[in-house]
Amino acid sequence: SMQIQTQNRLDSDLASQSTSDLTIMIKNLTDRRLQLTEELAEAEYTLELYQEEYLDDSLLLAQLESDIARLELINGTTAAKGPGITVSVSGNLLVSDLSVLINEFWAAGAEAVAINDVRITPYSGFNYIGTSTATYLTCGDEILAEPIILQAVGNGATLERSLTMPGGIADNLEVYQIYLDIQIVDEMILPAVPSQPQLQYGKVPEKTA
Repeated sequence: SMQIQTQNRLDSDLASQSTSDLTIMIKNLTDRRLQLTEELAEAEYTLELYQEEYLDDSLLLAQLESDIARLELINGTTAAKGPGITVSVSGNLLVSDLSVLINEFWAAGAEAVAINDVRITPYSGFNYIGTSTATYLTCGDEILAEPIILQAVGNGATLERSLTMPGGIADNLEVYQIYLDIQIVDEMILPAVPSQPQLQYGKVPEKTA
């Protein structure tokens, strides 16, 4: 009943208006409608900008997380998981032999390397430690007891070919009775380094225009 009364009053009020008054009212309503349409379009445009900025932030965050994960993998601060090869060495390796093998892994696209479960990083170095009965290879502070087992995460077939190509590392080592037993594996997990050295002197230079 209230709605009917309100509608009747509105109809009566409109009927009582002169033609010029109705024209003015229609114009004002039309102008207001156009104004609201423009405001709505502006609001939708602003919303799209916010959504795009949020999307860009999300993409930027994802990119940063990807870069951090990649750097952690390179620096060995996180475990590495993936396919690759396992190389069991029989014979007396030298420090120079280990260096050549590791460099060959990197050159063939290895993304992570470990020797006897010791992760190889940019800070890794090989040396010897001697006792009264034997001389051992070391990686940092870790003694590399035999058997020496190397693992490399990457394309297994490519890594294998890099070692077994005619005249390559495997052939050269055989001259010294050092033999490589190479196995391609679908998945392995290489451990992270227990700690990372603290940088004291090196700094990232400031960007210049």
